[in-house]
Amino acid sequence: MGEIKSMNRLRCQLANDSKDFFSLVDYRNSRFTSSDPDKIIEFYNSFKDRDDLIEWMKERPKGVANIHEVNGDKEIIVVIPTADFNGKYANECRENIFKGLHIVFVESGGRGDFYFNIAHNINKGVKKALEYYPKWIVVSGDDVIKVDPINKLINSLSKIDNSSIDTVFTFPSSYHSAPMILCSPNIVFKTAIKVLRFLSRRVYYAEKAYSQMRRFNNHISFPRYENSPSLLYRFMNYVLFKKYKNFVNILSFGIFSSNFIRRSGELYDETYINEMEDTDLSVRLSDAGRVATVDFTIKEKIGATLGHGILRTLRTVPGWSYFSYKMDRGEL
Repeated sequence: MGEIKSMNRLRCQLANDSKDFFSLVDYRNSRFTSSDPDKIIEFYNSFKDRDDLIEWMKERPKGVANIHEVNGDKEIIVVIPTADFNGKYANECRENIFKGLHIVFVESGGRGDFYFNIAHNINKGVKKALEYYPKWIVVSGDDVIKVDPINKLINSLSKIDNSSIDTVFTFPSSYHSAPMILCSPNIVFKTAIKVLRFLSRRVYYAEKAYSQMRRFNNHISFPRYENSPSLLYRFMNYVLFKKYKNFVNILSFGIFSSNFIRRSGELYDETYINEMEDTDLSVRLSDAGRVATVDFTIKEKIGATLGHGILRTLRTVPGWSYFSYKMDRGEL
């Protein structure tokens, strides 16, 4: 069964013990995580520029990350960030979907964990997994749905040399191994969002988020699905954006060579706050070209944990701004 750390789920490490420091960081974070969209806009208005915003992102404490392990075969280890180790999603993973493999669950503090950082939690789980010297590490959301038996993936990975391949993609879905494009908004987008904001509350706040991104960045990059089944979505790609790069996005299910992870250090960049950390890694892997694809299908419950809507749209600004910062510096 799982090895449970004796730490309160809502306890997290602070980057700085100063009361004044924490008061400012906590005040800003309470605005960033607010359920009031206007307070999120207020949060962005408290920064003078992108460097100021990124400094806050780097100083922001990391949330709860408690390790629970389920013993199994360690040639392939599965790392799963979860809001509840004893919940139905995590239980389905260990009792059905990944049964037989060693699983490292990284449990956050749930909905009350206002410093949750998925990149940090995954990295902590991956670090634990590396202690067992596996060949492959699978990073999966807990909200997955079984389609193919896990033995099919095990057999496929046994035929791949993990010293020459860094990452393995599976049969694509909207939430993993997804062909995507990086693109920038064109003049039609800029005009349309200003007009449509008067017709829809969601577009109104999307325009607010876009205005903040323009304030922070000279260049803005949007990841968009390339082969969406929606004709309207593909039409919008053509009319509203200028495409400049193709890549395959890992998103919520990725398979990585342990050799690659050891060479790279931390898998995900923890400066991101639950947005664009997967796109960042996917672009870097795409540029390296050391990838393979296997015939394995798994699905997800869409938006089961982080959800969708206005609040999530508004909280994309830091991640997209930091991504643009790294592109400007030639790091991507």
